[in-house]
Amino acid sequence: MVTPATLYQRLPSLRQRQRRILVVAAFAGFPLLNVGYATLVTTGILPSAVWGPVAIALFAITLIGVVAIYGWGQGRITERRDDLDERQRVMLDRALVTGYGALTTVIVVILGALALYLSFVGPITIDMTNLTPMVIAVALYVPFLPFAALAWIEADAPADDDLAPR
Repeated sequence: MVTPATLYQRLPSLRQRQRRILVVAAFAGFPLLNVGYATLVTTGILPSAVWGPVAIALFAITLIGVVAIYGWGQGRITERRDDLDERQRVMLDRALVTGYGALTTVIVVILGALALYLSFVGPITIDMTNLTPMVIAVALYVPFLPFAALAWIEADAPADDDLAPR
C-alpha cells in the first residue's frame, strides 16, 4: 500500500526530469493564482465561486512542488560541509550562487522598474491586499531557491556497475 510516508521516502531518488517538473510546478502555481485572480475575478469575468476550486488547485500545485523538492533535497543542503565530498560541495556552491544570483537579478529588475515608474508616473499606493501576495511569495520562494537550483542542475546519479544486469 502506498502511503504519503512511503512516497516521501522515495523522493531522494527522483530523476532530473521529475525534479525539473516539480520545480516548474512550484514556481508556476502561486504566480498563476495571483495573475488569474487579478485578471479574471477582480474584473468580473469569472465569479469567485468558480475561481475558488481553481485557486485551491493552483496553490496545491505550488505546495506539492515545494514539498517534493524539499523532500528530495533533505540532507543535501542542510548537511555539514565537512560531510560532503568535493563534487557535492561544488554542486551545493553552484546551487547557492545560481539561486541567490537569480534572486538578486529579480530584485534589481523590480527596483529598476519601480524607479522608472515612480520617475514618470508618480507615487504608488500599496495596501495589504496588494502586499500580502508579495510577502507570501518572498516567504515561500527565498528559502526554496537553493533547493530548486540544486534540483534543477544536479544530474542523475550514474547506474551502479555492480547492480547492472549482464
